[in-house]
Amino acid sequence: METLCKNIVCFLALCCAVPAWAGSIAEYSANLVDVQNGHVMQKIAVMPDKMYSESFNAQGTREGMALVRLDQHKMYIFNEANKSYMEFPFNKNKFTPADLAMGMVDIKQEKVGTETVNGYTATKYRITTKVMNKTITAFQWIAPEFDPMPIRTESEGVIHEMRDIKTGRPDASLFEVPKGYTHDKTMEDMMKGMMKGRTGKK
Repeated sequence: METLCKNIVCFLALCCAVPAWAGSIAEYSANLVDVQNGHVMQKIAVMPDKMYSESFNAQGTREGMALVRLDQHKMYIFNEANKSYMEFPFNKNKFTPADLAMGMVDIKQEKVGTETVNGYTATKYRITTKVMNKTITAFQWIAPEFDPMPIRTESEGVIHEMRDIKTGRPDASLFEVPKGYTHDKTMEDMMKGMMKGRTGKK
């Protein structure tokens, strides 16, 4: 569940980074891979007004999904453990990465250079955040083709890199609520469902 929460925070912060996806490649899908062990941590799919993400734990089990529909002004968070989801209104003008990160009170971005990542020229940024009085330094590599999605990130010694990039329109079904998922009304309901899924209790 910790992996799911971290990935959702990162995903949502990216969704609020710019008024619209600014990359020159408007439609694509890719894997976000842990460079150290080769594990796929997230699968993403992007269209000009939609973004989808699947999150996986270290064992390769899917933990959940997140979906932003800018055309509907909605955001969906899916819990794989008990096949449920929550729906939220989503207005980019009313959210910031700091709000979504639940406690990030300060975010500073500094350009530190340019490097080639997977054949793409990317600008490297140092990202400094303060979370509950703790300062965390991370790095992001942004290629103009995929802006604002980083093609590589490094945080606390862990490097995630965008690989298996496939340009072109992703499967349209990824951007719809999957069949068989029930609608949780509150975050408390979803968290209870996550815990039941982990323990196997009903």
